[in-house]
Amino acid sequence: MFRPSRLFARAGGPQWTAVVWVTGLVAVTGWPLPAQEPGDETAQDGADEGPKPAGDAGRNAAWTKIEQDAEKSYREPLKTGGGFEAAARDFVAKKAMPQLANEANRLIIDRVRRKMREILVVGITDDRAFDDASKAVADAAVAIARNPEASTAARVNAMLLVGELRAKDNKDGTVWPAAVTQLAAVAGDATIDPSVRVAAMAGLVRHADVAKRTGGDRLTDFAKGARPAILAIVAEKPSADQPLVSDWLASRALSILTAVVKSSPKELAATLAGVMNDTSRSLDVRVRAASALGATVTPKSEIQAVETTNSVTELAVAVLEVDEGILRDRRYEQQMGGGGGGNGGGGGGGMMSPRPAMGMGMPGMGGGGMAATQLVPDQSLRRTAWRLVTLADAVLTEDGKGGVAALLSGDDKAASQAYAELYRKYGLELDEKRTDDVILEALSALRPGDEEEEAALPAGETEGAPAKPVDDNDPFGSK
Repeated sequence: MFRPSRLFARAGGPQWTAVVWVTGLVAVTGWPLPAQEPGDETAQDGADEGPKPAGDAGRNAAWTKIEQDAEKSYREPLKTGGGFEAAARDFVAKKAMPQLANEANRLIIDRVRRKMREILVVGITDDRAFDDASKAVADAAVAIARNPEASTAARVNAMLLVGELRAKDNKDGTVWPAAVTQLAAVAGDATIDPSVRVAAMAGLVRHADVAKRTGGDRLTDFAKGARPAILAIVAEKPSADQPLVSDWLASRALSILTAVVKSSPKELAATLAGVMNDTSRSLDVRVRAASALGATVTPKSEIQAVETTNSVTELAVAVLEVDEGILRDRRYEQQMGGGGGGNGGGGGGGMMSPRPAMGMGMPGMGGGGMAATQLVPDQSLRRTAWRLVTLADAVLTEDGKGGVAALLSGDDKAASQAYAELYRKYGLELDEKRTDDVILEALSALRPGDEEEEAALPAGETEGAPAKPVDDNDPFGSK
C-alpha cells in the first residue's frame, strides 16, 4: 500500500542545504550545515568538526578559558547533584553565552555552539537543576537573537542552540520541551532578521516531529506553545526583499499546521484558500496550503467546496506544467543541436539516463521497446509525484472521510472524487516509472481542452517563448 510519507521523505520539503543557500548561513556559521530532513539533529555530538582554521582558531584563549573554568566551577557541583545557583546562572549568562558573539570564535562558531550545550547542560543529574540550566541557556540565547546589535552569526547560532537543547538523557532525536515557546516567539516575529527566524523555525520543526511521534500531553503542550506563531506565519505577507525565505518559513509552518490546529475556523480556512490560489507564491507553499486546508476543513469552515476543488485542479495542472516546461526546453535544445540532458535547461540535473519509453514498441526488438531519453530530472519528477498525491488527499482521502470534497454530496462529490483518483493515479505512476510521458498523459487528462499531441510539440512549434526551466537548487520549484 502506498504511503505518502515515503514520497515526502524523498521529494517533500526543503532540506537544510536549501536553507543555507536561501539565507546565506554558510557565511555566518563558518561552514555549511549538513543536508537533512526536518526533524533530524542539526549536528551530532562528537561528529567530525572538520579541519581547524589556519592558526588553530580552536585555541582561542577566551573560549579555552571558558572550557577550563566550566569543568571545576560549573560542571562538578551540578554533576554531583547540586542545585543551579546564582553563580551558575552568572557563568551561563555572563561568561559562556557571550562567546557566541566573540568575533575570535567566528570561524569555529559551529563547534563552539555544540560544545556549549555539552558543557552547560549535558550531565546535570538533578531534574530541577537541569531544567534551570536549560532555561538559562535558552533565555540568554534568545536575548542574543533579539539583539539587533549582535552579529548575524551570533544571532543565528543562538537560535540553533535553543533548537538543539535535548532532554535530560541526552539521546539523539530528543528535545527540551520548554524551548517551544522561545523558538515560536522568535520564528513568528516578523521584525526579526529572516535568517534568525529560519534558525528558530528549524528548531520548532524538530519539536513538532517529536511531539507528533510522542502524542498525548507532549503534542498538546506543543500545540499550545507553537500555535500563535504558526498561524501568524501562515497569514504573513511574503517579504518583497527575501521572498524565498518567506516561502521557506510559510512552507514549514504549513507542514506542521495540523499539529497545532485540528479544524480550521472560517478565518483560517479563508487564509489557506487564499494562499493556495495565490499565483505569486511558490508551488511548494500553495500545495502545502491545499494539504492543510483539506486536512482541517469542516462544515464550520464555511468554504465554497466546489470552487475550492476546482482550484486544486488548476494547481495540479500548474504543478505538471513545471515539468512540461523542462521537457519543452530540452526538446528545443535537442532540435537546435544542444542535445538532451547535460547541465542545461533543468538546472543541475546532470546527464539524463536512458529509460524505456512507454508504449514505444519497435519491430525487431521483441516487444521490448526502444530507448528514450528521460529529459526531466528525477528530482523534479519525484517532487511532482509527491505534490500530486498530496493534492489528491487535499480533495478527498482514499477512505472518503477527509478532504474538501468530504463536504460535498451527490454528483459534485463524485466528480471531485474522480479528479482525486486521477491525481493519485498519476502521482503513483510518476513515482514508480519516472518517465516524461506520464507528465504528458496527466496533463492530457487534467488540462481543459488539452491534447497530448499539442503537449508533445517542441517549444519552437508552439506560441510564445520556451518555458523558464526549473532550477533544481530552488527548493520551492519554479512557476
